[in-house]
Amino acid sequence: MVAIVTPPDGARYEPGETIPLTIAAVASRNVIRVEIMLDEQIVATQPNPEPSLTFSTRIEYTPRAQGRLQLRAVAVDATGIASEPYTITLVIGEEPPASLPPIETTLVAGPGGCILTAAFVEDVSIPDGTPIAAGATFTKTWRMRNTSGCDWGEGYTIAFFSDTPMHPTGSEPIRPTPSNGVVDISVPLTAPTQPGVYTTTWRLKDPSGQFFGNRVFAVIRVP
Repeated sequence: MVAIVTPPDGARYEPGETIPLTIAAVASRNVIRVEIMLDEQIVATQPNPEPSLTFSTRIEYTPRAQGRLQLRAVAVDATGIASEPYTITLVIGEEPPASLPPIETTLVAGPGGCILTAAFVEDVSIPDGTPIAAGATFTKTWRMRNTSGCDWGEGYTIAFFSDTPMHPTGSEPIRPTPSNGVVDISVPLTAPTQPGVYTTTWRLKDPSGQFFGNRVFAVIRVP
């Protein structure tokens, strides 16, 4: 499987501006490359110099025309099998005409009307592809930055968003964090009991329960 970690869905760029894409992939038969596609055409590719179970990389793409575009990331394993694509929609240049369907993203307002945003910085623990014994408990820690124009006070949480549930309640509180501050967010998880490669995806929530900011995930391998 593969994921576009950054930029977030709905991000805006200018024509000719280079877009840095952070890609993370995992495959039980080793990732040999990741590809970025636009309209069924491969527009960028990044080989894995040492094929491995997990592969994190950065790919740059420069759009030439304005409008909405959908970029798809695909990972390819050593047998040539491609993953299901991971898609984000980006806006290039001016606001698209009103007749076009809106981007499927919701702006969440915080204190004073600021827009709540959050950016993934790095994995602090449990790198992607870490082997975890079946049924064992472990703690995943992500480092994130409050890129909102306001502070995160009491009541903010990180919550299960998609893929494999590994937490009894699917939610953990986070520490109050000032605007532009960095916070380490830890979540206790329990590995599935069957062998395989598993992903659990999480996202921040405001006190009213609305998701916002970058998705973060843990990818583990149960031997």
